[in-house]
Amino acid sequence: MSPDIWHRMCDAIEDPIFLHDPDYRVRFANHAYFKAAGMTPAEAVGKFYWEVFPRGDGPLPGCRATHEGGRPESSEEFTAGERRFLSRGFELRDAQGTAQYSLHVLRDITAQRQAEDHVARIQRLYRTISRCNQVLVRAEDELALSGEMCRVLVEHGEFKSACAMLGPRAGHVVPAGWAGLNVEEARLVAEVGAQRAESIERDILGQGRPDLRRLEDENDPLLIETMTRLGVAASAALPFAANGDRLGVLWVGSERADCFAEDVIDLLTELVGDLAYGITNLRGRAERLGILEKLDHSLDHAVAAIAATVEMRDPYTAGHQRRVAQLAAAIATEMGLPGEQVDGLRMAGIVHDIGKVRVPAEILASPAKLSDAEFAIIRTHPLSGWEILKVIDFPWPVAEIVHQHHERLDGSGYPRGLKGEEILLEARILAVADVVEAMATHRPYRPGFGVFPALQEVTRNKGRFFDPAVVEACLRLFMERGYEL
Repeated sequence: MSPDIWHRMCDAIEDPIFLHDPDYRVRFANHAYFKAAGMTPAEAVGKFYWEVFPRGDGPLPGCRATHEGGRPESSEEFTAGERRFLSRGFELRDAQGTAQYSLHVLRDITAQRQAEDHVARIQRLYRTISRCNQVLVRAEDELALSGEMCRVLVEHGEFKSACAMLGPRAGHVVPAGWAGLNVEEARLVAEVGAQRAESIERDILGQGRPDLRRLEDENDPLLIETMTRLGVAASAALPFAANGDRLGVLWVGSERADCFAEDVIDLLTELVGDLAYGITNLRGRAERLGILEKLDHSLDHAVAAIAATVEMRDPYTAGHQRRVAQLAAAIATEMGLPGEQVDGLRMAGIVHDIGKVRVPAEILASPAKLSDAEFAIIRTHPLSGWEILKVIDFPWPVAEIVHQHHERLDGSGYPRGLKGEEILLEARILAVADVVEAMATHRPYRPGFGVFPALQEVTRNKGRFFDPAVVEACLRLFMERGYEL
């Protein structure tokens, strides 16, 4: 084959090809090589190839290793400007095995590497969205949600910085969470948004389009200064809204000018949709909890008003129900009962004598010893209390606790003569608290005996009338914890 035909064949190949001698000087190259070098054959041939293409201070490491190490071929990548190449080198030897030349074929793999890099970034972003969804499930409030999502974007999404800004009006947003920024930089991001109020109203919060900025294309002095200070080459500001209400903007900065390709923006848009969903749910939950709290307060007030009705008719027992409720709750806590159960017991304690509204006032206030008939009337108050309370939809068995608070373990109590485990634990606790408080404090027909005689009484009847575990917890309260009525 004539040299001319060989040259024509090489020139037809789009990949740059060159041949260098043992001194690394260019001896032959195809048209694609001279084009990549920006030189004519007369300018390039005879020069060290790193003075032609690819430019550098010496031979490529793989080329040197092949040429000087006696290896038959090499393969390595290098960057030339904004292009990425794969170099394949082959040693050409004479019949005696002496190296005469090295032939190099340079393949432009820029698009391939960019595609691989882009796919890798998309995969990272998918994993980032997955982590953000985990944050969405765990977040307790919208500030924590905003901050954690920004942290995940920076730590796992490989963005330089992120800032979630909340605000109901365009031009008035405040940073709620950020990562890769300090406090002042987060405020700066929000302030720049506020100073561009008209643009934010139209482009971000108005029509919902993302605001994409590249530093190299920017002509707004304020944005140039801000992006330079933050060290970002490109930024995206994505609005998020729910049910027609504008919630805020997610700002993301990158050191790569080409970061925000269309599919990356699509995934970030999906992410801000999740952020909007999370914030809306958290606000809704907070609103529901607020309503429930108000209902709880209303229930507390209603029960307190009911309890006050008894105390108005029987001034000698004023405060008795409150003290019994407090002592019963303290005993239950000492026994390790769950908070919800303690709350229900406290509520029952506050109204445990509500049935006395059906007992004539002259009997309640009588300083004399009651007759059997009068005492029989007094003994009706647990049933009366149950009948009053059963129509109220408490979240606890308040009516039944009140119904049973005079029952005793051995069945000698009233009104139904229940025994042992037939009696609710809360009613067994209330029974001890009721006896201790009643004996310790003053009554119209006798002076108060004090706490220690009251404790002796429940101890003496432990296991007979009163639950032993309840009595032991009550004793610990007064003897070890320093509890006072």
